[in-house]
Amino acid sequence: MIYFSLAIGLILVIFLSFTTFGLWTKYTNTRMIKGFLLPGTIVHELSHALLCLITGTTIKELNLFTSNSTGIKYDKPKIPFLFDFIITVAPIFGCAFFIVFISKMLSNPIHLNNTFPKEIHFTFKGFFDLIQHLLDTVWVTLNSFKNQLHIENIRHIFFVLAIIVFTVSMAPHKQDIKHLVLGFSIISLILFFVEKTDVRLLKYKSWNYFIQELWVITTLTISILATMLFITLTIMGFIKGYRLTFGHKGSNK
Repeated sequence: MIYFSLAIGLILVIFLSFTTFGLWTKYTNTRMIKGFLLPGTIVHELSHALLCLITGTTIKELNLFTSNSTGIKYDKPKIPFLFDFIITVAPIFGCAFFIVFISKMLSNPIHLNNTFPKEIHFTFKGFFDLIQHLLDTVWVTLNSFKNQLHIENIRHIFFVLAIIVFTVSMAPHKQDIKHLVLGFSIISLILFFVEKTDVRLLKYKSWNYFIQELWVITTLTISILATMLFITLTIMGFIKGYRLTFGHKGSNK
């Protein structure tokens, strides 16, 4: 069922972006990383702010250039769980909008193939299949960049930097994760049971188009984030190995 697959895909986006951002800020120069991600940070916090205004939630503080873990503080929403979810999910779609916008503006200079299946099964085997799909996605994405990326082409460089900035900037604040995971899970269950009744939402062209496009954006985001996390862990592994190997030798002299 596409709804369950979407829920898992969006939850993967949450954890991949959160983990990647966490590793970058923990093991590198925090100011440099925050400076690099600044355009995405601005979109992230303004997305929160926009949905606060739409839901009638009072904003207590908004700082687009904060070094703290929270750039926006707001009062308790009028409908606690529902509005909490809407406000916390906003940056994912805000950043996704800019990825799509920039891709269209640059005529999608690098085509990333989609290797993710639309059916993800809730079984022990399904879990290992998901891991395999993630590894395949990383390999396909790396090959896409290898075969299509031209360093001398400014459009290619801008496109790569933009999708990295806006995918990593989807990373939620730690306190928001519970709202996002629970919210996506509940929505997928509701839509699943609705489809099991006589109400077939996917037969409507506009809804079907929206779900298909959301799936494309979700899998694109997973591809970029999984690849960035793989590269990050690989570099960290080499650095740690180098320090363990040559650091001890240097200290014994």
